Parts: sequence; structure tokens; C-alpha cells
Amino acid sequence: MAIDVSIRRLRYYWSVYLLIALPLLGVLVFSYYPIFNGLVHIFYRWDGDTIEEFVGLKNIRDMFGDSDIGWSFVVVAIFIVANVIKMIPSILTAVIIHRLVSDRWQYAYRVLFVIPMIVPMIVWILIWKYYYEPTSGFFNQILRAIHVLGPTDNILWLSDKWLVIPSLIFMGFPWVGAFGVLIYLAGLQNIPQSTYEAANLDGAGPLQTLWYIELPLIMTQIRITLVLMIIQTVQNWQFVYLFLGEQAGPDHIADVPGLVLFRESFSQGRMGYGCAIGFLLFIVTLVLTWINNKVARVER
Repeated sequence: MAIDVSIRRLRYYWSVYLLIALPLLGVLVFSYYPIFNGLVHIFYRWDGDTIEEFVGLKNIRDMFGDSDIGWSFVVVAIFIVANVIKMIPSILTAVIIHRLVSDRWQYAYRVLFVIPMIVPMIVWILIWKYYYEPTSGFFNQILRAIHVLGPTDNILWLSDKWLVIPSLIFMGFPWVGAFGVLIYLAGLQNIPQSTYEAANLDGAGPLQTLWYIELPLIMTQIRITLVLMIIQTVQNWQFVYLFLGEQAGPDHIADVPGLVLFRESFSQGRMGYGCAIGFLLFIVTLVLTWINNKVARVER
């Protein structure tokens, strides 16, 4: 419960304000100062060390004239659409688990979905990269076993420019994410049992219950995961780097903005230009989040 403290009595609470001031100072120094520093250096030709020359709007003009930047946002748009579709299996899996009659089996499945979250993401990515390996990878071995490929034939999943983006989209199949399943399951468990009983009395089948009851009542959880997915998709570049390297495959076919930022900043030494790309990423993420909040509105 908050209380009013007079100016004269503030000296008795100095230790409390010190405890608040120290973490606040840490946030300002390590979170907000780098943001401010990056905004300033948008207008500089800066290599992160000795070169620091004011160039005005040159970095912004160069960015909007950079074909790699334009294509990278097209790739991100493809990934966002694909990831929206990839949310569907997680929703359906959560619904199936929720409809299990046995509480024991519900608990067992929740545990099974928590265990994969312990595996580090980089290990998961490297396993999938091995699946796409041309000679001994899992997918080519399967195709040889069913005689789609000959004994010496290979499909270059990550080297053929027409297969790179589909291969990255297919990664993680069947796309049942543990985090999403648990979030949706938590929302489903908050639906009152009386709602299901009323639906049964009205003769609603499983699909009608899903469409008219369960999906509308977990829209808050869907909206949260959609926002997090958009932010992660726009800003994430590490998985492309680990799969394809700094050049993002043949002809930069799988370039994403974050990887362009990394390449220009650390390989080309154009830190100021990288700051401009980072600011554009911030604006795009903010706009997409705003659009999502408008479109995926939750009726109360």
C-alpha cells in the first residue's frame, strides 16, 4: 500500500531509494545509453573505433537505395507468413491435449512438451542443418531409401537458391512449438466447464466447439504469441547465419535485415550504417506490432 512521504522524512528512507537507484542506473547505462549512442551515430561514418565523421543523412539514403535491404524485408515477410501458418499445429495440439479425459495423460503430455525446451537452440539448429547435409543427411537418405534419388544423387538443400528459403521454412516440422502449446493450453484450461456443457446441450460438434468457443476464448494467448513471433522473426538472424553463413546462401537469397546489419557493421566496418539499419528494424517492428494489435483485437 502506497503512503505519502514528506520532504522532511525522506532522509529516513534513503536506503530504499538507493536500492531503486542502483538498478535504474544500470538500466540507463547498459540499455538506454547504447540506444541513444546508436541513434546519434546514424548520422556518422563510424567504424566503432577511430573513424567518426559526420555525414548527415547519407547512411539513410544509402540504406533506402540498398537492394540487399529491400530483399531482406521481402524474405522476412515470407518468414512471417510462414510462421503464422506454423502456429496452427501448436493450437490444434493444445486443443487435443486439453480434450483428453485423463488428467494423468494431460500432465504427461505437458511434461513431454517441456523437456525439448531444455535443449539449447543452437543444438536444435545444428541438428536440422545435418538433416539437410547432401551426402549423409537425413532427408537425402530417406529419398534414397524410397528410390526417389539414386545411390549417388544429392539434393543440395542449402546450396540451391530455389530450395534455400523452403528448407528454412520447413525447419522444425511438424512445427509444434513447446512454448506455444503450453501458452494455448493455459488459456484453454481457463474456459469454464459450464461453457462446454452449454455447447453440448446446443448440439455443437468438435469443430464447432473449436471454432466458436475455444479459438475466441484463447485469442488473448494467440495475440501474445503472434506479437512475440513477429518481433522474433523480424529481429532474428542467427539461424540464417548458422545455416548459410554470412552471405546467406547463393546470391544472398536468404538475407534478413539483422544479417545485413551484422555483415555491414562487423565485416565491412560500417557501424554508422549498421545503426541506421537497426533503427529501421525498430520502426518496422513497432509498426507491425501496432498493426497486429489493431487486427487481432480481443473483444471483451
